[in-house]
Parts: sequence; C-alpha cells; structure tokens
Amino acid sequence: MKSLNKKLKNIIHSKAPVRICDIGGWTDTWFYPKGAIFSISIDLCSHIRIIPNFSKIINIFSENLKLRTEIRDFYKIRYNGTLDLLKAAVKRMNIKEGIDIYVKAEAPPGCGTGTSASVAVALIAALTHFLQEDLKPGEIAELAHNLEIEELRLESGVQDQYAAAYGGINFMEIDYPSVKIIPMNVKKKRLEELENQLILVYLGSRSSNKMHKAVIENYRKGDKSTLKSLEIMKNCVYEMREVINSENLELIGKVMNKNWEAQKKLHPLMVNPIINEVEKIAKNNGAIGIKLNGAGGGGSATILSAIGSENKLKAKIKEEGFQELPVKFNFDGVQTWKSNLIDNKI
Repeated sequence: MKSLNKKLKNIIHSKAPVRICDIGGWTDTWFYPKGAIFSISIDLCSHIRIIPNFSKIINIFSENLKLRTEIRDFYKIRYNGTLDLLKAAVKRMNIKEGIDIYVKAEAPPGCGTGTSASVAVALIAALTHFLQEDLKPGEIAELAHNLEIEELRLESGVQDQYAAAYGGINFMEIDYPSVKIIPMNVKKKRLEELENQLILVYLGSRSSNKMHKAVIENYRKGDKSTLKSLEIMKNCVYEMREVINSENLELIGKVMNKNWEAQKKLHPLMVNPIINEVEKIAKNNGAIGIKLNGAGGGGSATILSAIGSENKLKAKIKEEGFQELPVKFNFDGVQTWKSNLIDNKI
C-alpha cells in the first residue's frame, strides 16, 4: 500500500483598498512642483494569494483578466505587456523560489480608482511577508511607485500607492516623489453621512496614457488654462480639508464641483458624451457634487447626493444603464495574513 505524504503549504494573503474622490489629482506628478491631494480609500480591494509550488517556476494568474504568465528564469524577466507590474514586483523583490501568485481586483478594469497601485501594494506586502521581512506602509507605497516609473517607465503619480498602503481619508502634501500623509480626523456623524450620500458610478474602462501625454504637453508649453486649472485643483485640497467637518454638506459638494470644472479645462480629452450624460443625470436628480476619479476621461465618477435624494439618484443611474459600485470606507490600508493548506500526495 502506498504511503500518504502530507506537505504543508503556508498560503499568504493580502489585500489593499482603492481610492475615490481624489481632489487635487494631477498635482501628485513629476511635472508639477509641490502638489496636494485629498482622497478617500474604500473597500473595493485588490487581493493577492501566494502559494509555494516547490519548484523553480513562478506562475502569475490574473483571475479578473483571465491571464497567466510564468517566470522560468529570474534573470530573464521580460516586460511584454502581460502582467508586467506583477513581474516587476517579483524582480524588484528578488523572488527566486517557485510560487503561484493569484491576483483578483474587486474594482472593474479601467475604473480610475488606482487599482494598479492597489494591486502593486498588495503584492509587495504579500511578498514581504513571504520573505519574512518587514516594510512599513510608506516603504511599500514608495516601492510600488518605483515599479511603475523605474521598472516599467510609465507615467505615475504618487497618491494611489499611499492611499492603498495607509487607507483612510487623507490629506497629502506632495514634493514629488516625497509624500507627507496626514490622516483626516473626520467626525463619526460626517463619516456615516458621506458613506451614505457618496455614489460611485462606473462609466466603463478607459486608458489614461493619451491623456497624460496631452496634459503634460500643455504644461510644458505653458498653456495658461492648464496651469490655472492645476493651481485651482491644488487649492481645492486645502478647501476640502477645511470643510470636511463643516455643518453644511453642500460645501463639500462645491469643492468637488470646483475641482471637476478645473480638471475639465486641462484638456478636451477629459470629457466625452458618456461623462456629460452622467453629469446631467446627477445634476437633474439631486446631486450636489461630482468629480471623475483619477485622470478623468472615463472610468468612474464620485457623486455626492443631497440628503433625501440618494435613492432617486441611484434608481435613475441604474435606469440609464450605468453600474453603481459599493462605497464603504477603508481605514485599514494594506493587510496581510497567513493560512495553511495541506497537499495530500499518494
């Protein structure tokens, strides 16, 4: 009779949130001196599982995109457009043991909520745990940002990685690439109010590469509208810090609107017929504030509803064929933990 061999596998899990309502977005980039950001982290998390496979092969699986890639030789990692951010994390963290990496994101693709940064932060945290090392949230965020700008040579701001690593509602002062992050002390009543009145609407996937190039070109040329808009957006961050605990919810909506109006003037690519339609639906059904998340041009919008109008507005959004995503604040930031799996081999 064949003997039963049992091999214990330690499975490492991690998750990190995304962010919405990024007031001041675009001022956290290399081309803008000393920017500022206000953002809210929510529980649309990116999840990582790492399972040892007791081989020399590293397998990476994206459950959302139904993509798979493998690394057979650590010294021959090539970036070819397939799960490159994940391969970059493996390379930077010097992972040479055989593992299976499973990735799943709760936010839909191209959502504009910093999902790629959330994935990178979650993976770095999991790999850190796998290596039995210790990195602080700020160190994880910094490394996640470096994956994009150094390994992959991509345009990337710094706000998304810090929101994913720390969670919470944050005020950030940016001296690119350095970030000073200050958690906002928001009253419980206001937290409950915002969580109820904020509506996250998915507009469809979009790529921001073309828009990044266009806005940067405008900035380099000294386009007055672009420069003025960036200044307004940065100032909105300080205004939001002042009004977040105010008695009047409409003041928060006014800052969101002011930021979005300035953002639209960065470049014509910021808006399209779908965005205009959602904005019209919002304003006609009780919204007091709206801002597209991330770079703009699509993805998703954060809408602030007047109290008492939220159900009507949500119903109208659904009626018009748009998807509402859940808004639940996340104050934990990136989290890691371990579980066990026993492999039975006969």
